[in-house]
Amino acid sequence: MKNIFVIYASFFLLSCTNTNHINRKIVFEEEKMLVAEQIRVNEIFSPDFVTKKENCFIIASNRSDTMLYVYSLPSLTCWNRTGTKGQGPEEIQFFPMFCESPGSKYLYVWGYTPLTIKKFKIGDKGKFVTVGEYQLSQYEAFNCMHVIDDSLFVYYLPDELTVKKYNLKTDEYLDEIKWEKEDHAESYYYSNRGLIAVNKSNIVYSYIFKKQIDIYDLHTGQKKAVITDGKKYPKPNVGSRDNLTCYVNIYAGTDRFYALSRKNGYDTSDNQDEYLLEVFDYDGNPIVRYTFDIAPFLFAIDEDNEQIYGYSSQFEDYLLRYKMSDNCVPVIK
Repeated sequence: MKNIFVIYASFFLLSCTNTNHINRKIVFEEEKMLVAEQIRVNEIFSPDFVTKKENCFIIASNRSDTMLYVYSLPSLTCWNRTGTKGQGPEEIQFFPMFCESPGSKYLYVWGYTPLTIKKFKIGDKGKFVTVGEYQLSQYEAFNCMHVIDDSLFVYYLPDELTVKKYNLKTDEYLDEIKWEKEDHAESYYYSNRGLIAVNKSNIVYSYIFKKQIDIYDLHTGQKKAVITDGKKYPKPNVGSRDNLTCYVNIYAGTDRFYALSRKNGYDTSDNQDEYLLEVFDYDGNPIVRYTFDIAPFLFAIDEDNEQIYGYSSQFEDYLLRYKMSDNCVPVIK
C-alpha cells in the first residue's frame, strides 16, 4: 500500500447544520426488563472494549500483560488468550482497540503499532489467524473505529468533534463531518461531544451531554434524522464531576442500533441499575427500551440469537449474558 497522504480536490466538509432531516421524539411503546446471567471467569483482566465476531465474544484489556481474551458463544467459556504487551514483533505496542465490521467474518484490531490495523480470521478454539494488515498514512487520536466492506475506515476524533472517512486500499481521505466546538481548551466538556457507531449504510452520533442522537447516511454524509426528548440541556460546566450525562455507549446493528443511556443523568452514580438501553431503527423510530437488574457498561449484541453479552466493573469476576426476547411489558405512561 502506498504511504502517501492524499486529499482529493473534491474533499468537502459536511456541516452538521443541515436541516433537511426528520425529527423524532424519544417515546417508547414497549419496555423489556432484562435479568443478567452471571458467568464466572478465572481470567484476570480489566476490559476496555468488547466485541462479537462469529461465535466469539472478545475482550481487549490494556492493563494486563495478555491483552486479548476470546470466549466461545453462547457458553462464554474461555477459548484463547493472545496479544502480548510489548515492543517486539507481533506484540501490541499501544492498547488494542477493535474496528467494528458489521457483517464481516473478519476481526480488525488497531494497536499493534500506532499506524497498523491487523485483519484476523477467528480459527478453531478462538485462535487468531492473520490474513491481512493495513498501514495508515498518519497517526490520529482514533476512537470508535469501524471498517466497512474491507476498505472504508470510519473513525471519530473526540477532541476535534470530527468523523473521518478513509479508503484503506487507496490510502485516500474521503470526507468528514464536523460538529461545533466551544472556545475553550477542555475538549471533554464540549457540549456536542459524543460517540459514533457505523453500519454499512449509516453513521449514528449519540451525544454525551444531551439526550440527542443524529443519524447520517454513510455514503453521502447527509443528515437523515435527529432524535431528541424535546428538552433543552445546559452546556457542561468545565472541570465539574456533576455534569448531566446521557449516552455512554452505542452499537450499530443491521437494521437497528442500541444506545446505552444513564437513567438518572449524572456521572457520579455507580448503581448498575441506573442505565437504559434504547433501541431505534435507522429512520429514528424508537423500537424498545431495555432496563436491567445489572447493566453492562461494555456490551456486544448478537442479533441472530437475540442475546447481549457484556461486562460491568461492579462484577469484575463475571461476564454477563442477557436474552432479549423475554419479559416484554408495556411502558406505563
